[in-house]
Amino acid sequence: MDELQEMREQLAALKEKLNKQEVVNDRLIRDVLNQKMKVINKNGWISGLCGLFVITFGNFVFYRMGLSVWFLIGTTIMMIFCAAATWISHSWVKPSEITNGDLLRVAKQALRLQKVYKNWKYIALPMILVWLTWFAWESAAEMRDTTMWMSIMLGGTIGGLIGGMIGFRQNKKVINELGEMIYHIEEMSDLDDENDNAEN
Repeated sequence: MDELQEMREQLAALKEKLNKQEVVNDRLIRDVLNQKMKVINKNGWISGLCGLFVITFGNFVFYRMGLSVWFLIGTTIMMIFCAAATWISHSWVKPSEITNGDLLRVAKQALRLQKVYKNWKYIALPMILVWLTWFAWESAAEMRDTTMWMSIMLGGTIGGLIGGMIGFRQNKKVINELGEMIYHIEEMSDLDDENDNAEN
């Protein structure tokens, strides 16, 4: 009888230890996820603000170059679309849900956001090519100095390549950060299953 009581006490102590460990692990994982999401959201805000900068400063330069109103409107629509798409998709993964909500739901939303970043090139590249072609055509029609036009196009191409490489690196960084978030949640879910099996 004493041995049975002792076993019960040991099982109760083990269960309490597992519960405490689970709470600590849960809090640590949520803190890590919040930190990663802050970095991801920071990148999103910077990207969106760059788009708004092009709308204000860029359109002013294009206007001074004598480009058409339709080009300015097209540029504005494109930049608003990019900024809005970025900010809206980032809103799917809510910090409050990471802190206190269902982490499996967070993982699903993180995976959804990761797919947006993976597929973004299929939208962004054609859009950029159309915009660059339009810009080259309009600027060539407005500028009579061929040398000046060639200089602008060369500078724009070099700037575009540098910007594209920076954007590609940022895109890859966000995809990797989201992948790590999903991995941590899956790892924690597996640990919870192991704890449940140990208790049973």
